[in-house]
This record gives sequence, structure tokens and C-alpha cells, in this order.
Amino acid sequence: MSDQTAETEAKKGGSGLVLGLILAVIGAAGGYAAVGLDLLGLRHVPEVAADHGYVAPAAGVFLEIPQIIVMNGPFLSGRHLRFRGSLEVRPEDAEQVQILMPRVVDALQNFLRSVKAEYFDYPDAIDQFRDHMRLRVIDVIGEAPLIDLLILELVPN
Repeated sequence: MSDQTAETEAKKGGSGLVLGLILAVIGAAGGYAAVGLDLLGLRHVPEVAADHGYVAPAAGVFLEIPQIIVMNGPFLSGRHLRFRGSLEVRPEDAEQVQILMPRVVDALQNFLRSVKAEYFDYPDAIDQFRDHMRLRVIDVIGEAPLIDLLILELVPN
């Protein structure tokens, strides 16, 4: 009798395991469907407001800096540096900055004359050029009107 009792208990345990697995799969599929189809109302999509309160910065006015060509190195070497750029300034200050453009060109010429030819071998030279030239422009026109200095051309020959 003990063999028969052990055999029936093994059959009951096996069927309980199969039944548990089937119920687990059904429960998982039902949960996945309920969340995926939003049957429980868990997904909340916020309403998009018409006015975000974001105001884009005012576009600047671009004033072209006249092309600057300076001798780079000894006079007889024939080496020179060619620069072309633009200033992005606030629209309300554009007229005043345009009046000061000859002083801006003079400040940039003095800086570009002091640049050594070996300086162009450094990988971050253009970033340092921009920073130095921006400081010279700020010395002339002030910090408030200037948004950015754009380097359009910087060619050592």
C-alpha cells in the first residue's frame, strides 16, 4: 500500500505544478494586456498647453568685419595671415557697433600681428583665437551688445 500511496501523491504534486504554471502564464499574459492596452487607466498623458512660457532669444544682427590681412613673420618672408569674420550683436545696438567697426578692425589687426606662425600647429588654436579676439572686441564695444564672434576665414599663408 505504501507504493500506491506514494504513486498517487506524486501524481497530485505533478498536476499541481502544471496547474500552477498554466495559471502563472495566464496571469502574466493578462497583466501584460491590461497594462499595454491601459485597461487600468495607469497611463496619464498630460495635456499640452498652448503657451509654454518659453520665449526664444532674440536673433542677433550680423555685422561683417572687413577682411584683415596682416604680415606674419619677417617682412621679406612674404608670409601673411588672412582673417574674415562677423559680429553677432543685439539688434538695438547694431548701429552703434557699426560706427565703432574701424576701432574693432584696429584691435583685431594688432592682435593678429602678434600671432606667431607656430601657433597654428596647436589643435585648439581656433578656439583660443576666438576667445582672444572676442576679448578685444569687448574692450572696444563693451560686453552687452556682443552675442558672439564668428570666424568665417582664418588662413595663414
